[in-house]
Amino acid sequence: MEIKKALVIGGSDPSGGAGVQADMRTLVELGVHPYTVITAITAQNSSGVSSYEIMTARLVKSQIESVTSEEGVAGIKTGMLGSSENILEVARLISDHRIGYSIVDPVIKATDGKVLTSEASTAVLKKRLLARSFMVTPNISEATYLTGIEISTEDDLLEAAKALKEMGVAWVLIKGGHLAGDTAVDLLYDGQNEYYFEVKKVRDENVRGTGCMMASAICGYLIHGLEPYEAVDKAKAYVLNKIKSAVILGEGSRQASPFRIEGEDIENWVD
Repeated sequence: MEIKKALVIGGSDPSGGAGVQADMRTLVELGVHPYTVITAITAQNSSGVSSYEIMTARLVKSQIESVTSEEGVAGIKTGMLGSSENILEVARLISDHRIGYSIVDPVIKATDGKVLTSEASTAVLKKRLLARSFMVTPNISEATYLTGIEISTEDDLLEAAKALKEMGVAWVLIKGGHLAGDTAVDLLYDGQNEYYFEVKKVRDENVRGTGCMMASAICGYLIHGLEPYEAVDKAKAYVLNKIKSAVILGEGSRQASPFRIEGEDIENWVD
């Protein structure tokens, strides 16, 4: 049996709600084995991030070299990278190993609003990483931070998507869950085609882990051979189910369900 493999690069969340832990659960559930490279150790729980330490670029590079010495990594998903040096290591990975599917979730702030990256690191991400990447998956606030464009309408979504596309990334997915109104509108854009995904919002509150799960699910579906539109469509359905079944594990934000939901036909989603 062929084992499909992906490499997750990001921060560790000891509460298991987000970060590499959420990425791993998602990929395993979709039939993809996750290799991992830890770029940061965070101290967080459902109430937020209290502190974090960034791994050195030397250690990040060593982790990357260890896992890529094994053959068959079909895609990577990045989350919190933490430093300009770490971002450069990931950019080299994509170039040197000709990774086909590289999904960048530009983690700039935690759910509680804590800033997790510097302006200098963000500049390197825009200049060196996005130009080598297959897809970037910012939410509204991240897209605004990356482009300087305030987003409050669907026209703004497209303007920001065009600005991100000009940075060199092949596909842009802007997640519009934080737009005003009862409907969440996401935009997928490749420079020529616009694909809008609309679903009724199921919760008015922030739910931890959804961004990590979404990007990881897209990566998993692409590895299974789906086209970008199909991968995003199925990833949205997957994450929506997790939001509907969000759990309370502490006194802070709900967490997207970490459990296999009864009735989910995961196998059919990846055929």
